[in-house]
Amino acid sequence: MGGAHPRGRERLRPIPVTTEKKTTNWRGWVVGILIALVVIVCLQNSQEVRVDVLFVNVNAPLIVILLAAVAIGALIGYVAPLVRRHRRNDERGQGKAG
Repeated sequence: MGGAHPRGRERLRPIPVTTEKKTTNWRGWVVGILIALVVIVCLQNSQEVRVDVLFVNVNAPLIVILLAAVAIGALIGYVAPLVRRHRRNDERGQGKAG
């Protein structure tokens, strides 16, 4: 029977144990906390306010003004890195072509 082990007496190979450490999604937590803070601040500031922007005068609840400011800030924070990356890629492309 060659080098085969009799049935029932086969060598048991250890099963490799992988200890994968779950990484914490810090960005998700930070964004969630910031959103919660914005909501709390907005709910606590519901009075009517007057806002003067250039030539426009607006009377609106402070909640609306705060949310608009947050939305504009988020848009700038999202678009600015895209523009920067696009410019950097254009500069690299021109440097290689010339």
